[in-house]
Amino acid sequence: EKQQKEMLEREKAEKEKAEKERREIAEADKRKKQEAQQAALREKLRQEQLQRIQGALGGTGAPSATGTAARDAGPSASYAGRIKGRIKPNIVFTDEIQSLPGNPVAEVELRVAPDGTILGRRIIKSSGVDAWDETVLRAVDRTGVLPRDTDGRVPPTMVIAFRPKD
Repeated sequence: EKQQKEMLEREKAEKEKAEKERREIAEADKRKKQEAQQAALREKLRQEQLQRIQGALGGTGAPSATGTAARDAGPSASYAGRIKGRIKPNIVFTDEIQSLPGNPVAEVELRVAPDGTILGRRIIKSSGVDAWDETVLRAVDRTGVLPRDTDGRVPPTMVIAFRPKD
């Protein structure tokens, strides 16, 4: 009888211990699930905040995009060619420039008003041939106004490279 009583008490203690472990595991699972939900909510809120910030900064999107997306910040792919096409006819070659060895490059930085009027220009990378650099600057001065891009805008500053044999 005493042994049976001790055995029953041991079984009862083991059952209570097993039940306690089961509850602890269930509570730990519940906590993990809540933590995962909170982490997912924090990430969702973070993404929404990033979208708000990007929207305030101008965002992204193609110029032809419909809806509320903002435009790309950069000029269209053909814009640099159109700028060169506007300036190139004003480049007046001299015999000295036509006989240059190689194909020197002069890089010019243009500062432009929103309407396309050229406000300033400067050589930022010389070709190494002063006559070519001066010819390019005179051509820019003769041009005076640049065309607008396809979206009607004109970038405020741009760098364009000119070669005599282009």
